[in-house]
Amino acid sequence: MRVIPALLILFLLNSCAVKIEPAATPSEKSPPPQITLPDWKSKSFADTAPPFAEQFAPRYLSLKDGEIATYGIRKDGTEIFSVISERNDSEYPGIHPLRLCFLPTSPLAGDSPYLKDTNKLTHEDGNYWEFCAFDLRTTIFQLFPSDRKSAKGLLVYHTSIMLLSKVEQQFVHKMQKLGWNVMVGLPPDSLYRGRIPTMTSKLGTIENGARLLADDMDLHHAEQARSTRAALAYLRKTRPSWLAGKKALIGTSAGSFGVPTEVKLNPDWDSIVLVSAGTNLLSTYASGAAGVFPNTLEWLKDARKDPPEKVTHILTDEEFHTVYRRAAEVTKLHPGKTGGILRNYRLLTIHGRLDKIIPKKQTRELHQILGNPERWTYPLGHHLIAVQLVFDAKRIDHWLMEPVD
Repeated sequence: MRVIPALLILFLLNSCAVKIEPAATPSEKSPPPQITLPDWKSKSFADTAPPFAEQFAPRYLSLKDGEIATYGIRKDGTEIFSVISERNDSEYPGIHPLRLCFLPTSPLAGDSPYLKDTNKLTHEDGNYWEFCAFDLRTTIFQLFPSDRKSAKGLLVYHTSIMLLSKVEQQFVHKMQKLGWNVMVGLPPDSLYRGRIPTMTSKLGTIENGARLLADDMDLHHAEQARSTRAALAYLRKTRPSWLAGKKALIGTSAGSFGVPTEVKLNPDWDSIVLVSAGTNLLSTYASGAAGVFPNTLEWLKDARKDPPEKVTHILTDEEFHTVYRRAAEVTKLHPGKTGGILRNYRLLTIHGRLDKIIPKKQTRELHQILGNPERWTYPLGHHLIAVQLVFDAKRIDHWLMEPVD
């Protein structure tokens, strides 16, 4: 009985005719926008772990943009490692941020190393290293070697908010078979560890609350950039052959919003692909389509019943919406402002014409900001685009390998 629906889905997906729009004739190269990344501090992972986990401690490697923690290469050639840095969050007068952890709960989500109060690095034998998440910023990377002896190059793939879902795993495995070494970057844990502004005095204004949220999103995008630089530096030390050949960068959904900032810090790419991308992640949150508000508003009801002692006011539902809308306006590192960094690269965008999570207005604006690059669209919604990637792996591989004029 289960085979028939699966075959039906397969038929429908394969029958989805892709609409391919060629890139516009490039105009004269324009200087990329000038952006400044927030300050960053490396942190010693070893000094923060609880004593009970000592027997399962991983190995460490200190780098400029963070400390690498790893158990090393697994028997199948894969590896999972963490990039750790200090959680240098901003503060504003009269604002006390309540910490809230969103964890992906969809059937599409992969196993999460990001837990409510801790993060976890797991050994292949099942043992793990668990550490407090509040003082550290963590980005988990996974390495998947090419199935071919002579690899085509390195593909860096940033997953959606659903982590490395089962569907995205299939895409990664297809790219391995096609000859790519793949480095998968999960969203930094800052994406899931929200801070909800509450007021402690008259200085606690809507504007200050919005700036706190905007700073957090900018730090998140900067974290994707700096953790990728640390991960690439780790490859140079441990797998220098992976950096030979072509270098491609793919960001899907939530993983796409930090790509321009990432490229600013790590400019060496032959091709870049943005999947289900938009201009402003905070605007997506504010629209409610990403499901952030329903969960948060429900949580705020409980917080209002028993607020921290120094908190004088917890935002009403209307105020919370206002804060997010304002935060979307004052954030600095979103692709609506930074996307021009990508203009001088070979670009491809992929999205669904029935996407209800990323507004059409954002996809249209981003396409123009990027200089109208080649675009593939499907009559699909947001989540099914990730499924379509599996069927389009050969087409994407062919596009990545096309010679540049």
